[in-house]
Amino acid sequence: MNRINPLYISAFLVVILLVIWYQDHKIQRLVGEKSKHLYQLEKVGKKVAVLRNYWGDSKLQQQRVLQLVNSPLIKPFVKKSRKGRERYKIVIEGIDASNADRIADKIFNSFVKVGAFSITRKDKTKISMEVEFRY
Repeated sequence: MNRINPLYISAFLVVILLVIWYQDHKIQRLVGEKSKHLYQLEKVGKKVAVLRNYWGDSKLQQQRVLQLVNSPLIKPFVKKSRKGRERYKIVIEGIDASNADRIADKIFNSFVKVGAFSITRKDKTKISMEVEFRY
């Protein structure tokens, strides 16, 4: 009775090997999930960096605003313009509804930061707009 049965030892080793195999599988699955998550975070980080460079560059924003204001669609209607350190405000007067729609579309579809935008009707056919751009 003092001897340990070899079947017990082999069964114990098989159980230990099964536990080790299960733990290894579990760890590999977790590592795979974490690597996928890390890859997704890297993609999001790259997108954020690109957008930060694209929207955060104030000199580039100033160039875009000036290009937009000097475009042939907007320039003839600009009555006043004030350029500040971080803002550029324009007043557009005497435009009809179709041109106002085209100008608003051009402003909102361009890559500029719009701080304020207001439209007022002067009479039945003429519209006035105030737009404030930020850099």
